[in-house]
Amino acid sequence: MTEHNEHHTFNADEIPCQEISDPAVLSKNPLVSVKMITYNHEPYIAQAIEGVVKQETEYPFELIIGEDCSTDGTRKIVFEFQKKYPNIIRVITSDKNVGMKQNGYRTTKACRGKYIAFCEGDDYWHRSDKLQLQVEYLEIHPECGLIHSDFDMYYMDSGRRIPNYHKYREKKPENADFLSILNGQSPIRTCTVVARRNFVQKIVDSDSVLFQENRFLMGDIPLWVELSQVARIGYIDESLATYNYLAESISRSKDVVKELYFL
Repeated sequence: MTEHNEHHTFNADEIPCQEISDPAVLSKNPLVSVKMITYNHEPYIAQAIEGVVKQETEYPFELIIGEDCSTDGTRKIVFEFQKKYPNIIRVITSDKNVGMKQNGYRTTKACRGKYIAFCEGDDYWHRSDKLQLQVEYLEIHPECGLIHSDFDMYYMDSGRRIPNYHKYREKKPENADFLSILNGQSPIRTCTVVARRNFVQKIVDSDSVLFQENRFLMGDIPLWVELSQVARIGYIDESLATYNYLAESISRSKDVVKELYFL
């Protein structure tokens, strides 16, 4: 389920933001911040969170959940996990819904790590070594600003799973660059991405309308496009995450009008 977005820019200073966390037990210097935005993801959010907190790493990491006043049970589940894992989880929220772009912005700004990993609340990581593998790659490849991987595609309606989806589709995402990302030839699935925070923060703080104007419904593709212009994009040819394919989402719909609006 997705949120409605108006055609206007937002003022970052006016976004309400409240943090629920326990600074006494959180890591003071996490190497990785995992960004997870969520809205009405009650059937999926527990699996998404569990895939993160079960990561096996040689360094501290944090999970920052941007919870945008869901109308289902998502909010309650998120708060329960924060109490269970106070040493890992920080919740960014407010008393009213702010919208997808604004929620994404405030969650990104809360990240403290050298790297930001991405996993939205309706996907999950099925490999407990995902972060370790990708951060190791970035540490030894300073010219690389973003690393992504292959993934499993899981169709929620039918229960069908396609492992290693890029291999199945015979895609070659290791050759991702500005034009190939923009035209969809080198798709980067958000739940597989780890990026350098200094690059991400610089881009989201810029005056680019790609991030400030809400008529661009997707925030991830513009970010990958911008990153491809300042650093190399790396790729691991292994499935490290699962993308849940929903019949209704912000990028697809059975409603032709909604589909055209997105395009």
